[in-house]
Amino acid sequence: MPQFRLTLLGRFRLDDENGREVAVASRKTQAMLAVLAVHSPAAVTRERIAGLLWGDLADERARHSLRQVLTALRREAAIVEASSETLCLDSDACTSDVSEFAALAANTEAAELARALTLHGGDFLDGLASKEEAFAEWLSAERTRLAKAAVTIMLQLAAFHAGRAEHQAAVQLLQLILAGDALNEGAHRALMRSLDTLGRRSDALQQYQLCRELLLKELQVEPDAATRALHDSLRAASGTPRRSEGGGRPVVAVVPFANVARAPEIDSLATSIADEISRQLAHAPGFRVVVQPAVLAAMQPNPDDLRQLARVLGATYLVTGSLRQPESGCLRIALQIVDGEKAQYLWSLQQDLLRGGKAAVDDFVAGSAARIEQQLSVAEATAGDAHDDRHDAWHKTHQAASALFSAGWSETAVATAVQRYREAIALDPDLALAYAHKAMIIAFAQDWGLLHRDPARDEARADAEKALELAPSRSEVLGMAACAIAHLGDPARAVPLLERAIEENPNNAQAWAALGATRLLQMQFAAAVEALRRGLRTSPTDYRRSVWLTALASGLVRLNRLDEALDAAQGACRSDAKFYPARIVLAMVLAKLERDGEARKALADATRLRPQLTLAEMRRFVGSALDRLGASAGF
Repeated sequence: MPQFRLTLLGRFRLDDENGREVAVASRKTQAMLAVLAVHSPAAVTRERIAGLLWGDLADERARHSLRQVLTALRREAAIVEASSETLCLDSDACTSDVSEFAALAANTEAAELARALTLHGGDFLDGLASKEEAFAEWLSAERTRLAKAAVTIMLQLAAFHAGRAEHQAAVQLLQLILAGDALNEGAHRALMRSLDTLGRRSDALQQYQLCRELLLKELQVEPDAATRALHDSLRAASGTPRRSEGGGRPVVAVVPFANVARAPEIDSLATSIADEISRQLAHAPGFRVVVQPAVLAAMQPNPDDLRQLARVLGATYLVTGSLRQPESGCLRIALQIVDGEKAQYLWSLQQDLLRGGKAAVDDFVAGSAARIEQQLSVAEATAGDAHDDRHDAWHKTHQAASALFSAGWSETAVATAVQRYREAIALDPDLALAYAHKAMIIAFAQDWGLLHRDPARDEARADAEKALELAPSRSEVLGMAACAIAHLGDPARAVPLLERAIEENPNNAQAWAALGATRLLQMQFAAAVEALRRGLRTSPTDYRRSVWLTALASGLVRLNRLDEALDAAQGACRSDAKFYPARIVLAMVLAKLERDGEARKALADATRLRPQLTLAEMRRFVGSALDRLGASAGF
């Protein structure tokens, strides 16, 4: 049974089995014991200890000083096991609060975490200073690490208490965190939620103001999007809504991915994939995304209880995932979207990747984020249809996007989408994205003959300008409004707007594709192909893929890369079986390859999709390239 107890969290203290303090006056001895306790039960080399504590002395003198310290310590407390090369704390003779704290902090049980917190009596080796630079750096790093661990425990316990509706206990823990780390935004948000649940909404709003003032004063930054969104939702509930900043948007939380393979080398990959998908979804208009640290804190103490997790985070949807290794060199990634209230799967995806390719993982993440965004919009549109009380602007916006996700580019889908965007704007005249998206759809639909109304181009121009006025620096708005401006006849003005959109968000696939389409209008074909390919790589399953591939095929034809153009045109036809322009461009490519029979079939398919198709309409997409075939086909 251990005879001694070493206390390091707070001021240094060594007690014997009767609780009497053992005098350890030497600061070098205290420092040595601290190093050994942190590494326990592992051993530490004598060389490492000597370097930390006597780095200014020659090796032999440093080792001699270490031997003197060990000899003096043995007379008072034989608690160090020593060999010729290493030292370690004798766990049979001495326990330490640092070792116990580390073991308890790794637990997921609330009771164990609470015990860990009781051990944290203050800063590690509080009051101990050293002139040795190496030890001083080590001590600073350990103090920071242990302090962060204590904060993480408090966040986990606060989330546990909040999940059990014990909000007063949560408030006390969160206030304790902020007393030591006033810039911890996660703690500010959690405190705002608990205060609001306790009926103290004015205190919750005041907490936001305090958080904002501290961040501006100390870091010269505004609170992040999650904090602002929570503040806006509280204000809206108080009867002081700020509609243009997104009240009513559904909340999405990406849950850390499970390493089902239980392979240590996959742990960091699982974490990074979930984190990157979370960051990319933060750009998705119409949704609020919970930051990863808040998700991790809320998962304690029951990480598998998805309904509880959604309740604690206020999340409408959860994104979950897992990584497996079905065979050597292969990584299988599964994704799911879960309804937070019902804990039911709404959508799933599984894909195999070859290991070792960062580019493949990056492409998977970008494509998955785009598909998740698309499916979330469909889910929101469905939810809006099922609930008569969900008629806010964002739900109308999701319904508009869903019309094109579900039906593809057709006259009916375009008319439905445009009408939904008009309804969204009527509900919220400051919703920039609705103006931008409507402008882009009208501009395309007019070019393709899918919208028959002369004033529509004027409406699209006005919408694009209004969107830029409302959100002049938001990437998604810039990309769509500039795309509309280009197709309405001003590509030169559109290019710098699109470049700004890409600078704001390099993963904005729509802006890349729009830049490519605009370069086509400017006859800059190589640049057009490069930008379109970048957009397709970034969002390989986007509902606009058929449009982008059609534009890519056109650019490749101009560069006389006909085999590549054929692949792109066939891909466009597969992506949207109802998108008749893809069939026209495919016919052009086949005609240039002197495959007239197949070209006529492609034209027949285009006519089947659009019986009123005319030669003049075909020229919008391929110039006079199909005049010969069109005439022979009766156009």
